[in-house]
Amino acid sequence: MALATAILVVSLFTRDTMEQLIDVTYFLADRQDATIGFSEKRIKNVVEQVNRLPGVLAAEPFREVPVRIRYGNVERRVTISGRPADADLRRLIDVDLRPVVLPETGLAISSMLGHILGVGVGDTVEVDLLEGARRTVTIPIVATVEDYFGIRGMMDIEALRKLMREAPVVNSVNLSLDEKRKEDFYAAVKSMPTVGGVALQRVSLANFRKTVALLVTTMASIYTGLAAVIAFGVVYNNARISLSERARELASLRVLGFTRGEVLRILLLELAILTLVAQPPGWVMGYGLAWVMKTNLAGELMRVRLVVEHSTYVVATCVVVLAAIASAAVIRERIDKLDLVAVLKTRD
Repeated sequence: MALATAILVVSLFTRDTMEQLIDVTYFLADRQDATIGFSEKRIKNVVEQVNRLPGVLAAEPFREVPVRIRYGNVERRVTISGRPADADLRRLIDVDLRPVVLPETGLAISSMLGHILGVGVGDTVEVDLLEGARRTVTIPIVATVEDYFGIRGMMDIEALRKLMREAPVVNSVNLSLDEKRKEDFYAAVKSMPTVGGVALQRVSLANFRKTVALLVTTMASIYTGLAAVIAFGVVYNNARISLSERARELASLRVLGFTRGEVLRILLLELAILTLVAQPPGWVMGYGLAWVMKTNLAGELMRVRLVVEHSTYVVATCVVVLAAIASAAVIRERIDKLDLVAVLKTRD
């Protein structure tokens, strides 16, 4: 019965963690309303030009450089993103949901990338720059960041500029927009020939919910339904076994003068105690299974946080309790139909 509760907890965990992932990614980390991408890198004063567009409340530069990062015989092709140290629209969030300030020198990497390469803070990696002079440099790892999408490196935008030995340039600009003047902003952007595209945060969130999140939550609903069926099967099977093992004793009690309600209360009291006692270990095992799922499903494309809401434990327990009540109703019908003579004649 505890395992039935655990299965429900781990099934509901998938939905909890997906909603948490959306909240962290789209509302705590990437808080920009739009991102303008340029067809080629532009000098940094383009940020001031973009800041003067109608409806723009704030603008922050963003620089990305494709690289090949290597440690020993393990390498990955990733992107190093450079952003201002005081970036507020597109922030780095650690596992405790606190903003991370990039160091002035050195490279910060995703925790998953560090796990793949086998490196940590203080180690030095080789980086092949796949843009500009295409040099190979060695950079110390100064921080690891627990992000949830992809694997990447991160640097202060000024440190990245020095590494590339180039003038201050940007690939894109993150924007905060005035909702009332978005149409004016779109019209102004269309007239800019250097703009390669505009990514809207709301559209990105809608697409994510439509594809990945919908798929995951649908699967979670199916798993939860199956877990509920399993929970009912476990509880009902336990009640049936108890009835089969104690049928002779229960019939004897009826013969001695006990009413049907009193006999039923004796049998169901054990079921109720077992159901309630099974909940705390079920919660613990459910949390452990969620940790196993979170750990084993973590990959280069996406990771999730270990988030099990209090409501998840409540729902799992309620489902098991309802399964116990349904089982009790079935058992009551069987006790009412109990043939006392036939049971008492049964050999042990």
